[in-house]
Amino acid sequence: MRDIADYSLKEWLGGAPLAHRLRRARNRLVDLIYARRQADGQAALVARLKAERAPALAFTVAFNMPEAIALLSEAMGRFLPGTPLVVCDNSTDPAARAAIAALCAERDLAYCPLPPSPYRGGRNGSRSHAVALNWIWANLVGPAAPAVVALLDHDLLPLQADDLPARVVDQPCYGMARHGEGNGAWYLWPGFSVFNYKAVQGLPLDFGTDTPLTLDTGGQNWNVLYRRLDRDALAFAETRTVFVADPGTEAGEDHLLVDGWLHAGGAGHGTRGRAFDTVARAFAADPDGLLARLRAGADAITASGAAT
Repeated sequence: MRDIADYSLKEWLGGAPLAHRLRRARNRLVDLIYARRQADGQAALVARLKAERAPALAFTVAFNMPEAIALLSEAMGRFLPGTPLVVCDNSTDPAARAAIAALCAERDLAYCPLPPSPYRGGRNGSRSHAVALNWIWANLVGPAAPAVVALLDHDLLPLQADDLPARVVDQPCYGMARHGEGNGAWYLWPGFSVFNYKAVQGLPLDFGTDTPLTLDTGGQNWNVLYRRLDRDALAFAETRTVFVADPGTEAGEDHLLVDGWLHAGGAGHGTRGRAFDTVARAFAADPDGLLARLRAGADAITASGAAT
């Protein structure tokens, strides 16, 4: 939330501070009510997570795309076989839920069918993602208390090994920073963020949006966690834009690369599109060599631009 002193006289006269706080109170109430709902098999899943001896647990929010979970789990199995993937299903399509549950059973992935979201029918995807993350933190992460927690988008995939615990040995969190518009606020994109659980377990983390500060899902943690940190002392994920070409046609488009993790994109609303299919085909064609090719292509474009 914006500090009271940051509002202009015009905003005060228009009632903006009150409106923002009423909306925040409403969202928090929705989160609290939703967090008390139970998921099928929740107790057994928590017991399974507690029994894991892995140095980190990775959680992803699935949404109507079994193909995304299939690709993510395949890449995790190849490059991070020691990091269990916990699939938390926020799908609104019953057929997609059934397919994701079957996929997880087949691959022995930890699976949690989240309670039906209060934001259904494609309405307010950022809030739907936020309440799902808050439910996961309250009902799975808290009881299981893993040493390291990673939050991953369902259409993100690793292209190389990554030591997630090493990312947070000397800092409470790690990931890709995003920023508000002209206000100095920042947060970690929950599509790729890693937390040292002991360092944050006493904080009331909240992955809600903070619209007044122009922060998307995860932005409420600015006031809870991030503003208390020395930003200059933290390491953050390296981000770059890379061109992913379809191995059959060489047509393609730009995608986000975060460290060694590729964001397939086009799956945020649970709809499979050309961008996702291009990444899936490129990965299938050469999973071990794809990252080097993407980086080489990006470096070549940068060098070409510098030369001109």
